[in-house]
Amino acid sequence: MKAILLKILPLLLFGSVIAAERTTIANTADEVNPLLIGQEVPNSVLWSASGKPLNLKSLAAEKPVILVFYRGGWCPFCNHQLAELQDIQQDLIEMGYQLIAISPELPDTIKKLQKDRELSYQLMSDFRVEVARAFGVAFRVEDKITDLIKERYDASLQRFKGEPKANLPVPAVFIIDQKGVIQFSYVNPNYQVRLHPELLLTAAKVALKDENIRLKR
Repeated sequence: MKAILLKILPLLLFGSVIAAERTTIANTADEVNPLLIGQEVPNSVLWSASGKPLNLKSLAAEKPVILVFYRGGWCPFCNHQLAELQDIQQDLIEMGYQLIAISPELPDTIKKLQKDRELSYQLMSDFRVEVARAFGVAFRVEDKITDLIKERYDASLQRFKGEPKANLPVPAVFIIDQKGVIQFSYVNPNYQVRLHPELLLTAAKVALKDENIRLKR
């Protein structure tokens, strides 16, 4: 199974060039430059649904993290993915993981989404898109797309001071070990294509196995 996954991983990783600076925002989804396997995650702050700031590295030090970037509760593809994650959450917990899904929406919005969708794992806010930028998955949204999202879903994407356009994250999944190192990543600029839950479970198992091997050395 590990050999199969290793063959798949190069297809899952988006981008092969390591940027010197990942805090910039890509002009399009196709131009994002995400962190890669083996790299340490940034010292980022996530915001809970209650508005409490939480440090990502501190969370990972407690137990490994499955970190999922999604566009927002207005996105039907995101809602389908969130429901699939709910279905496998218990499996991930039994492996020793904590599942965190993060979007640019405000804490009050994600709190409502969590209740409405009956999600028992953690939804967190990246309302300044700082975490997405640090992971290299943030991009600028064309005005016509921003207007279409407003018209179709009645959702207003936030614009930030100094930014000419609204920002979103490319849908992505990162598996982070207790040392804060990325063990698996899936980043796809095509927002309609998400990581299959069974593949995520396989990747999570392999990451744990590899971590146990490293600890025994």
